[in-house]
Amino acid sequence: MYKVTRDSWKVQKESTYKKIRNAMERCACCILPLTYPGITFDEQGICSFCRNFKKTELDKRKKRALIPLVEKARLNRGKYQAIVPISGGKDSSYVLYVMRRLYGLKVLAINYNNGFRSKAAEINLDTLTNQLAVDFISIKPNWNLMKKLYAAFVRITGEFCTVCNAMGYLTIISFILGVQKEISARLLVVGGWSKDLEAMPDVYSFDFRYFYDIVSEAGLTEELRRSSLVSEECLDLLISMPDPRLTDTDADFPIEWIMLPEYMSWDINQISRILKKETGWIVPSEAENETHFDCTMYPVAKYFERRKYGFSQSTVSLFTERTAGDIAGREHFEEFAFPRTVDVQRRIDSSQKCYQYNYSFKNGCTS
Repeated sequence: MYKVTRDSWKVQKESTYKKIRNAMERCACCILPLTYPGITFDEQGICSFCRNFKKTELDKRKKRALIPLVEKARLNRGKYQAIVPISGGKDSSYVLYVMRRLYGLKVLAINYNNGFRSKAAEINLDTLTNQLAVDFISIKPNWNLMKKLYAAFVRITGEFCTVCNAMGYLTIISFILGVQKEISARLLVVGGWSKDLEAMPDVYSFDFRYFYDIVSEAGLTEELRRSSLVSEECLDLLISMPDPRLTDTDADFPIEWIMLPEYMSWDINQISRILKKETGWIVPSEAENETHFDCTMYPVAKYFERRKYGFSQSTVSLFTERTAGDIAGREHFEEFAFPRTVDVQRRIDSSQKCYQYNYSFKNGCTS
């Protein structure tokens, strides 16, 4: 996991890795390690975050605030009333289900294909859009550009998820702005991120300035701006914003952009049960407790985070659930806390993908 801000985005060096490997102390109550910024431990081995944690119920005013947004969208008599980016994973699939089935809006579903879409995700995209009777568009940026971006981020920062995040928002919003008169919808509803469950203060923040700085260092700005799926107006607008997931868009932004987990309860296990029952949506048995089985590279990304820093966003999500009393004790997630040995072999495949990774875990699970 990486400290990335407008002014500081360099990867932490080898000393951090050695610190983790030599002293993997973790909270006696949860799984946060001593490498988490700002953490302290008391005499009982309980961390400062557990001591200070207060379970907060979702603000009722926030719940009520969703209804006016939906009603406002419903007044739109155009082709669509809402736009939902969908990957085939749990969160975005549930957003589509809520907006279409529960609220009855006319929805345009848009998929951003990052080049690593899983087979299960492909099946779910087809199943959901058919079951929910929504129009569906899939966008895949030029793979030559994406290969260069992935390679540059791995080389410069040691991570590659930022490419997917940034290019996903950039291409989808660029598309929406380009055809806004035809589709008429202004409400963009996104899942997959919650301030409560995935925000990592002092560890990870994301903004397009960070993305653009790395792109500039790699000498890829001109190629990015020339991309037919990228609106330069949209890129410049997003660069001027802080982390869009932590801020509310205002009236000057051309799209009303909301994160649905901020407006309603978000129980991943319950979401899976509802989607399976109501739509025929599937999740691989080995990925039942994973959020991002829609991306074949997610296990590799998470492994890199754990090996270098001792924790990942999954660790923080589990910490929140544990301290809130939503899951069992520490023994429930030892496997999530401690990095498993992984054999990661990078191979160049010039015909389709820049990098393919074969990874195998000690427990015998391979992919």
